[in-house]
Amino acid sequence: MGRKLSLLPALLAVLALGWVVGWAVSSGKGEISLVAFALSAFFVNRYFAYLEGRGFVLEDERSLRINEVASRRTLQVTMITLAVVMLLLSGRTSEPEVRGAFIAISLTLAGMGLVHLLLRHYYARVM
Repeated sequence: MGRKLSLLPALLAVLALGWVVGWAVSSGKGEISLVAFALSAFFVNRYFAYLEGRGFVLEDERSLRINEVASRRTLQVTMITLAVVMLLLSGRTSEPEVRGAFIAISLTLAGMGLVHLLLRHYYARVM
């Protein structure tokens, strides 16, 4: 019970963030939502560092490996989906409303591929 209770401040910070972002967006004050996001990310990060310093184990090797595999699969599914959508839109690039979406998806896919290659190169040297 102590472990679950120790995560309560982080949960409350995320709930407060959701409330502030909802209020800020509905009020037309988008910059407040960005500040709230940055502050809550900082708070949660510092709080988890505090918990780790007190001896709480937030992640073990198994959970880190599960996160790695889930992240890799998420990126693979996203890239495949973007590639399929790009292929579907490629035949309709003469339409002006589809052309912008095609360019955006193409640039996103190319950017993700480039970041993937750069990170593979980096981690091959570091590890």
